[in-house]
Amino acid sequence: MRKLIYLLLWVLSIGVVRAQDETYSDHRSENSVVSVREVLAQAENDYQIGRIDQARDALLKNLGDFHGSMRQNALRLIALSWLARFDIEQTEHYISLMLQENPYYSPSSRDPAMFADIVNNIKAGMTATITTASSQAESLAEVPVPTTLITAEMIQTCGARNLQEVLAAYVPGMNIIDCNDDINIAMRGIYSNTQEKILVMLNGHRMNSYATNTAAPDFSISLEKVKQIEVLRGPASSLYGGVALTAVVNIITKQGLDVDGLQARGGLGNNGQIKADALFGKRYFDIDVLVWGSTYRSKGEKYDVTNERTDESPYGMPVDHVYIGRIGSYPSYDFGLQLGFKGLQFMYDTHFSQVVAPFTLASLALSYDHDRYRTFNGLSPSFGVYSRHADLSYSHQTGNLSLKYAATYDKGDITRYQVINDEAMPTLGVAIGLPDDVSQVFTQYGGISRYVNGQEQNYGFQLKGNYSYTLGDSHKGNIGFGAEYNHFQLDDIRYQIGYDFEQAFFEDPLLRNAGIGSENSGDAYLQLKHQWRSVILNAGLRYDYKERCDNSRVNEFSPRVALILLRPKWSARLSYSKSFVDAPYIYRKANLLSTLMVGDDPETAASLSPERVHSVQLSFAGTNWVRGLDFEVNGFYNRANDLIMTHVIDYNNVSKNQTCGVEVTAKYRQHRFTADMNLTWTHTFKSNLMGVELPSELKDFYSTDIDANNNTPAVRSNLVLGWQVSKGLRLHSHLLFESKQSTYNTDLVKLIQATKNIQIATDYYNQGDMEQATNYGLQAMEAMQHLVMKKDMPARAILNVGGEYTMGAVTFGLNVHNLLGTHYYRSGMNTNVIPQQGRWFMGCIGIRL
Repeated sequence: MRKLIYLLLWVLSIGVVRAQDETYSDHRSENSVVSVREVLAQAENDYQIGRIDQARDALLKNLGDFHGSMRQNALRLIALSWLARFDIEQTEHYISLMLQENPYYSPSSRDPAMFADIVNNIKAGMTATITTASSQAESLAEVPVPTTLITAEMIQTCGARNLQEVLAAYVPGMNIIDCNDDINIAMRGIYSNTQEKILVMLNGHRMNSYATNTAAPDFSISLEKVKQIEVLRGPASSLYGGVALTAVVNIITKQGLDVDGLQARGGLGNNGQIKADALFGKRYFDIDVLVWGSTYRSKGEKYDVTNERTDESPYGMPVDHVYIGRIGSYPSYDFGLQLGFKGLQFMYDTHFSQVVAPFTLASLALSYDHDRYRTFNGLSPSFGVYSRHADLSYSHQTGNLSLKYAATYDKGDITRYQVINDEAMPTLGVAIGLPDDVSQVFTQYGGISRYVNGQEQNYGFQLKGNYSYTLGDSHKGNIGFGAEYNHFQLDDIRYQIGYDFEQAFFEDPLLRNAGIGSENSGDAYLQLKHQWRSVILNAGLRYDYKERCDNSRVNEFSPRVALILLRPKWSARLSYSKSFVDAPYIYRKANLLSTLMVGDDPETAASLSPERVHSVQLSFAGTNWVRGLDFEVNGFYNRANDLIMTHVIDYNNVSKNQTCGVEVTAKYRQHRFTADMNLTWTHTFKSNLMGVELPSELKDFYSTDIDANNNTPAVRSNLVLGWQVSKGLRLHSHLLFESKQSTYNTDLVKLIQATKNIQIATDYYNQGDMEQATNYGLQAMEAMQHLVMKKDMPARAILNVGGEYTMGAVTFGLNVHNLLGTHYYRSGMNTNVIPQQGRWFMGCIGIRL
């Protein structure tokens, strides 16, 4: 009987416990978020009053229930609890878990100094993490397309003076293009006369103009504020839509805590260089503040042109010298502010740049007397951009779902003031399709120029989200989604032809009003990233819709799919992506304005469609095969259609480009020595980059197809070395090699000659003199045969060196660009060969407070 009573009591106790557990379980399911928050709040309170072990044990017991920011805070508190017991191994373990949740976590003023040191040491040794490729934090091995990560230390090591030089030094496939009046860069042989085919972002905010698609990587983008630069190599419209045609460059700024004080630097160099930078950053509890300012100017390198191309052109050089690398009457600058409060972020940036072209426009490339030309709105001949960008966003996470809302505002003033020639040029106006009265003035007067100016605004709203999931022990992933709306308007536009240096044709109100307009666009994207053991599938699709100012519509789908295999020491990736960029607003309006100028029906203006690129990439990466060495080999095939080419004053979708290549990168890190190497082989086997539209009867007689690289070397490599000689002294060097390259461009001189002979032949034909008409017709055909100008540029090696010495809070630096003074040329779209900068140097002094 006693045993039976004990058995009954035991069964009854089990039932009571189970009932209590079920009641507790039901209660937790209904109030799980509240319960988890209460556990975290109680643990924080226990930690503060010294009940450290109780706080740690409570968090460990419930760790699986924490998600998002609460999990990060729980892991942080567990690590602090172990640190308080001087268990460094456990502290490092839980800090590593915390950094997996948030790779960008930065210690705050409330963190102990030892805790901050451990965090920074672990971050320095972690696999590099980026957010641009999939709108989420992931390692370089997981990204769906080949990606280059450039850190602040790498920027300093290469001695680059602006963003263009940074990208050219570290990103395989990118090479500098010189289009005379713009700081430009190409990606895998695709470029334009301005930098309008690569999306440039600042913390995810688009910097490219909505009117021109341009974002020049020049001195108006401060490098001092940069924490890292993430570069997606290949089409990326599946996430970022238009402009992300060939690559995406996302500039990630430092946080206030990274700076933790005031940094200032000033520099002086040859050729009238003056540079100043200031950076202030602080974190006050949950408020992070970063303020930056940068300015740069130079008078340019004086270059003698008396022996330049005198045997090739009937037009001589009007003046005997030009200035290479000249910044205009006003210095370039970049000023900005960034504020962060928990999930709320605000960014404002304003910058200005003014680049003076050393030569006149297009393939003529003649010298000119810059100071003789009148100013428009205070600007002399130059390419000038003044822009402002504002971004207000809020991010939060609920369970497995993270959301980000953003409102953006952009305003810009863009000027392209180009000189055509100092001297009179008969038939030029007819050759480029200008009205008769303008063409007659070109025959009588020199000092010919073209001035285009416009003011733009854009309002945008964005929603981005990410939902993470786990399916069993082997499957996990996330679903990304987003939508965006933009309203763009061009408030004012001026389009004027100048002559006799100081004069300008009357500005027709019809032309001015025709350039003004507005456009609305919207998009939505969906992305899946699913991992099964060591295999990752990353696929995305984006739809873009735009209502153009002429009531036409753009509908574009941009797909992407990638299959990734991850192994402990290596990874492999196969991807396909398609991207587009809509024809710039200013190009479409320019075609309309040129039609109105000659009095034609606006309906006859050339229409422009979006440009498109398809890309297939296969890459293999190895990690730490030799201690400190990482490498990647990537093969690619690009097929581009409907590329827009410039033909002096109008634009057409006449170009295509089919290119394949191999990119090799390697990174070697030791305690006091670093090395970064990249090598690119590029081969273009089908291309038409001239933009020459011939009459139908001449197309069989002459073709503009060019199956070769254009202004792109077949082989290009960079080697960047850094050496920490002593505690205070660091030296660096950058060696660039480019193989022989050729440039193919429309020869404007031959076009003028052909036009002139056609006019004469027409006159003789009307007079009935068939012999003379035939004679001049044949001369016109002869000129047309040589309409494409080809020039070769020899291989070159450029060496840059520099160093810094730090003594306490003060740093002294010296950088020398083109140490050996190598004389070489570059070219670009519709640009003759342009001599490049010789030996430039700058000394600087910096202070940290």
